[in-house]
Amino acid sequence: PLFHANGLMMQLYAVLIAGASAVLRPHFSATAFVDDLHRYGITAVNLLGAAAAFVFAQPPRPEDKGHRLRVIQVAPNPADHERLWRDRFGVAEVLSGFGMTEVNICVYGRMGATKPNTSGFVYDRYFEVEIRDPESDDPLPPGTVGEIMVRPKVPFGFMAGYNGMPEKTVEAWRNFWFHTGDAGVMDTEGYISFVDRLRDCIRRRGENISSFEVEMAMRGLAGVKEVAAFAVPSDIAGTEEEVMLVVVPHDGANLTVAAVAAYARQHLPRFAQPRYVEFADSLPKTPTEKVQKQLLRKRGVTSAAVDLLVTAS
Repeated sequence: PLFHANGLMMQLYAVLIAGASAVLRPHFSATAFVDDLHRYGITAVNLLGAAAAFVFAQPPRPEDKGHRLRVIQVAPNPADHERLWRDRFGVAEVLSGFGMTEVNICVYGRMGATKPNTSGFVYDRYFEVEIRDPESDDPLPPGTVGEIMVRPKVPFGFMAGYNGMPEKTVEAWRNFWFHTGDAGVMDTEGYISFVDRLRDCIRRRGENISSFEVEMAMRGLAGVKEVAAFAVPSDIAGTEEEVMLVVVPHDGANLTVAAVAAYARQHLPRFAQPRYVEFADSLPKTPTEKVQKQLLRKRGVTSAAVDLLVTAS
């Protein structure tokens, strides 16, 4: 949507600056995605979040290839998604990136140097990006998860501040780095990977669990349309939090809690396996299709949730 910085700035304005052409639809349509590629001769696409999963959920057909699409930027870019873009849809370049409305897009993938599960490299012409300790603000060595912090190299490359909230602006900008609130890691080659929102990380039995990675793993289960992983309070001393899943099945899918639990045991380390599983018709979302985890956390464990600790015993 054009009220979102990605749609307005990254896509429409970027196309105008480049002197290219853009296609505007009344709303996103996964069923018409491939048809639009052919109809308009589209060569570049930018997708966020669940939109890619919606496209993959469509039945494969011959038209998935034979279009002019040469590059797609997706965030996130898990390895299984990149394989689908290349193998099923024949897209030569699959890139990713990282940014937010406050700080612009400060990390980009590079043509010919893509790496699944990463966002790319620092766009160092305009930005500095470091992984730092979210408590002390000290820089962290490669391979260590911390908070992604950013600052611009040119004037007016960022927002001026949070409107009417000067204290929030100062808090976010402490020690001359903008604190994104996102957990990430940089490897020795300079690739930056998004891990999770700091507030969405789950702390269980001394381990920090990425809700994003849990969700990526569980989406591989046949019949799962969408899934949200989040923390709920633990009633067992010393375990801090428990993992809860809310699963939205595809229409007609015969999913069971037992199947979800078995798949989690196969594809997740023991400490990251869910304790609670609930099926739902939909997930609460923002207008830009982001799952509202705060509403799920606030709701907590409902009567519809199944406690795997109880059922297993």
